[in-house]
Amino acid sequence: MPPMSMIWPWSSRVCAISDIRICKGRKAWTGLLALVLFYSLLFSPASADRIQAGQDIQSAINSAQAGDIIAVGPGTYSSITIDRPLTLIGEGRPVLNATQQNPAVVVKSDGVTIDGFEIYGVGKDTTAKFEYYMENREAARGQRLDMPNSAVVVEGSDLAIKNSSIYGAQAGIYALNAVGITLQDSTLNGCDTGLFLHGGRGLNVSGCSIVNCKKYGLDIEQSRDIAVKNNSIIRNSNIGILLREGKWAEMDDNLISECTFGLSLWNASFNQVRRNQLDHNYYGILVTNWSCYNNITDNLLIDNSRGEIIDGFGIGLSLQENSCHNMVIGNVARGNYNGLEISKGCQFNAVYANNAAENKHGIRMNENRNNLIFGNNFQFNNINAYENQSCNIWNTTLGNYYSDYKGEDENKDGIGDVPYSLPGPESSSSDRMPSIRPFDEGRLERADIGELVKKYALFEPKEEAGTAARLVEGVMVISHPLPSSPPQWKDSEPLDVSSSPFQEVNDF
Repeated sequence: MPPMSMIWPWSSRVCAISDIRICKGRKAWTGLLALVLFYSLLFSPASADRIQAGQDIQSAINSAQAGDIIAVGPGTYSSITIDRPLTLIGEGRPVLNATQQNPAVVVKSDGVTIDGFEIYGVGKDTTAKFEYYMENREAARGQRLDMPNSAVVVEGSDLAIKNSSIYGAQAGIYALNAVGITLQDSTLNGCDTGLFLHGGRGLNVSGCSIVNCKKYGLDIEQSRDIAVKNNSIIRNSNIGILLREGKWAEMDDNLISECTFGLSLWNASFNQVRRNQLDHNYYGILVTNWSCYNNITDNLLIDNSRGEIIDGFGIGLSLQENSCHNMVIGNVARGNYNGLEISKGCQFNAVYANNAAENKHGIRMNENRNNLIFGNNFQFNNINAYENQSCNIWNTTLGNYYSDYKGEDENKDGIGDVPYSLPGPESSSSDRMPSIRPFDEGRLERADIGELVKKYALFEPKEEAGTAARLVEGVMVISHPLPSSPPQWKDSEPLDVSSSPFQEVNDF
């Protein structure tokens, strides 16, 4: 993904209109010395005029020119619309308030920066929304009436929100088809959805705290060129990060905790998920519904075990629903119900160099074929490895290490003399090269793994058992439908944790 460019809002030292500080744009200076002088002048207390509480930010915006910088002092302000490229700098954490169907900030221009604000939204209230439009019928003319109550609405591109906090909105940031949104060192707290992006590209979220959202922390749909890095994403009731029908995302070095689904790829392909810590979720990472060609590497999947619905249930990493050609490499899964899981029609996934320890199941394979599992350590799990109605490949010239392997190594080559038979109903698979000792951190190159998958994962496609439709008690039942919406936890029927979740009917 190409790096995002940054345009500096160069300005003169002083240019004030009344108490509103507006610094006019100038051509960019060159050289490091000019940069240092510029910032020392821009933020000098002696040159700082401020908008005081009760004054009108919108008037300052309306009188500004493209490239200007507006400094806003402490106080509480009503909604604003930014219709030209400006930088708004909050000094003393000024507050911007939304009202019903009236966002705190509407960005209608490209090249806007918002830095240092507290932004308060309005939550979902269907009754209040209906009453608002009944009392303000002109406000509904030509408008979409399904728009959520948003704190920030983005209708332009190249927006940067920095060092700011957004609270309590139905959608903290709402953007359609936006290009180049940066959210940096900011907080999204107590929203229904922290950030919603549809049909965009070039989203960059870094150094942020995304907490207590009722549905999604980040809901990114049909978008590409995404970077979500070094964030803390905690206690979001449904999904911490959802990438739906997206590609070319990098999701690295995030802490994702106490969500139902920590990170979900839903029909999302060609993405990187690296070095994240996922703990105390029902699902740490869920990859589902034809999500293919993703690299899921070096993540820490620990204690994904919860008790609100079923005591102790939780999965570190789950691949489901025809998700194929993914690399699952170098992850640590510990203290989960299932450390690693692959279910329902997944093929040609490579599971290599992972460490699954102290789980109920180290790895559980359900109703899939042609996945390659080798070079992993399965240690001190209640069941180290399990296969149900599947036919997978458990070794190349290298197998896996199982702490419960009882075979001998007569020739001292480090490989057990007797294959390790995979337990489970209708399982006929064996690891023919089980390692006597745990593997160290050595890795094969990704290209080599791809070649191994092509070489070893070549079982013939299995005929589907049964017909596509069957008659049950006089009712025609269509066999297992694909999910049509992102993951949504439902508690109407408790899960049977003796089998894989969603094994019979996908509860999405």
